[in-house]
Amino acid sequence: MMRCTLASIVLAVVAFQVGCDSRPDIEVSRVGETLSDEVLLTQQLKYGKLSYEQLCIGCHGAKGDGNGEAARFLDPKPRNFKFAYFKFSSTRSGELPTDADLKRTIKYGLKGSAMPAFEFLPEPQVEALIAYIKTFSPKWHERGTGSPIPIVDDPYRSLDDKSEAIARGEVIYHGYATCWTCHPAYVDGGKINDYRKQLGFTTYDQFRDGLGESVGKANVEGWMIFPPNFHRDYVRSGADIDSLYRSIAAGITGTAMPTWVDSMNLESDDGSKTMLVQTQDLWALAYYVQSLMRERPTKVKPDQLVVRGDRARTIYINGIPADAAKKQADAAEPAGEEVDVDF
Repeated sequence: MMRCTLASIVLAVVAFQVGCDSRPDIEVSRVGETLSDEVLLTQQLKYGKLSYEQLCIGCHGAKGDGNGEAARFLDPKPRNFKFAYFKFSSTRSGELPTDADLKRTIKYGLKGSAMPAFEFLPEPQVEALIAYIKTFSPKWHERGTGSPIPIVDDPYRSLDDKSEAIARGEVIYHGYATCWTCHPAYVDGGKINDYRKQLGFTTYDQFRDGLGESVGKANVEGWMIFPPNFHRDYVRSGADIDSLYRSIAAGITGTAMPTWVDSMNLESDDGSKTMLVQTQDLWALAYYVQSLMRERPTKVKPDQLVVRGDRARTIYINGIPADAAKKQADAAEPAGEEVDVDF
């Protein structure tokens, strides 16, 4: 008879794990060994490739061109990493995003699209994914990462009542930024001209048809996209006030949405040095957009919510058996009453 000691069992388990573990070795804290940057990058890219093939390849494709097997079913389309047009970033429109931008998209996903939130991926895995994604386009070596836009102080943050910010944002949205040339207008043409006069600009004789709806435009890849109607559509990169500021100020790469942070210091031309528009107005614009989203009708009222019980219910594909039907009927009626059940 063969005797097994605890030590032999432990050694056998360790040997089995070592032989079966196919994950790349990214441990860098081994005693007495210093790994070069080149070796570390190689290990990271191996880890990133493995993670990409497990999590991303179905949509973004083996070549990173956005043509995975699931892509033909998706709208909006998966990102084409070969083109390196990343819509949601803290850098100016047209510039490559920071690693923090890519990390945010991976961790929190894009609302209203097929891009899920991988919020619980470990940090080294996210960093490895980012490193591998960058191998699909030479732009990362040719141009490098862009610089984040400046974030000015929010003058409304400490105010409980944001009505001043919302009112100012409505003026900027319609009168200065003319966001309604792509997004819907949320006031009529007369009000738009009132805001134009208030800011000292010329007024319009006529407005586009369908002023209350978005205008579809092709992005740089040729796909038709529609800017969000804030009363109805998803805002993919986040609806919190900081995310809205970032998207408005930085712009959306590959679309008609420009970088606004560089166009918000405008003095009056009457010699008074009065600032008609300033960078802080971007916060007002963000609060206004957020207020529009909050005007959406509630799909389900609180008193219409029904909490289901935790009792499991069997699903019968070929019809409920007679004994099960009787048990359900008995459970549904008060005790002591006879129940007629048709079989």
